[in-house]
Amino acid sequence: MTGLTQEQARTFNDEGMLCIPDFLSLQEISQMMASAHTLLADLDLEKHPKTQFKTKENDHVGDQYFFDSSDKVSYFFDTDAFDANGQLQYPKEQAVNKIGHGLHMHHDVFREITFKEQIKQIARDLHYTDPRVLQSMLIFKNATGTKNGSEKHKKNVGGEGRENNVPVHNDGTFLYTSPQSALGFWFALEDCTPENGCLSYHPGSHKTFPINKRFVRIDGGAKGCNMIDLDTDKPMPEDHPDKYRLVECKAGSLILIHNSVLHKLEKNVLGKSRFAYAFHLIDGTAEYDELNWLQVPSTGGSNFLKLYDGN
Repeated sequence: MTGLTQEQARTFNDEGMLCIPDFLSLQEISQMMASAHTLLADLDLEKHPKTQFKTKENDHVGDQYFFDSSDKVSYFFDTDAFDANGQLQYPKEQAVNKIGHGLHMHHDVFREITFKEQIKQIARDLHYTDPRVLQSMLIFKNATGTKNGSEKHKKNVGGEGRENNVPVHNDGTFLYTSPQSALGFWFALEDCTPENGCLSYHPGSHKTFPINKRFVRIDGGAKGCNMIDLDTDKPMPEDHPDKYRLVECKAGSLILIHNSVLHKLEKNVLGKSRFAYAFHLIDGTAEYDELNWLQVPSTGGSNFLKLYDGN
């Protein structure tokens, strides 16, 4: 089973991101999309606390539903999903931001993709000694669409789009290990374009921009989560928007994301969706402490599934 070519490994190490076209078969894409739609249809609004997933600094979720999602299949809504009265503004299938963070534990289709042999070989090629799957999620970059109760009104069609952009960040801030070891596997389940919110990144930024903050539980989670500053003796360069490179790709592509590379995603301003599946792994040889928001079990621990043997 092939992993990365020498050229692909070199590109990833040099740039901090790598796109591998046609990684998924058409059958795998179809199965994952069908599973995603089934999960959305199965959402029971009567039993959901209406937790939203927020990506702005100092504005992150930190309720018990969020913490408990670490080893479950849980639903998180877009920030514009509800009106001032707490009512959904969109059909539920168009209001969910993501489903996570234990799909690789509980759903056969996503578990099979996560633990496929080619994934294991990629981890070996990138010199992971004891890779552990930390989290997994379906990400729904929802399209501009019709609000509930208004068949004629299209919100932001061709304009600003839904409130689902993700600002510049690096994954090591949220999935912190010492030394840094998080690695993202991001699968395009639909074509990704600049108009529907494809990834963009600052090539090489993982070598020049130190991780100077981290997202942690405050008082063990009793006060939610927030950012804390980290002491670093490395200077922080200025980040320039013109340095970012778009990763436009077809459905079935796999994008590898280094823990320290700066990347972002813009809003979806098209009238069609942009589904993706993603998971992150860390190396079990690195320290993963109790300050991290994601604990398995959720009360505290790092019982993450081993990639090489799946348990």
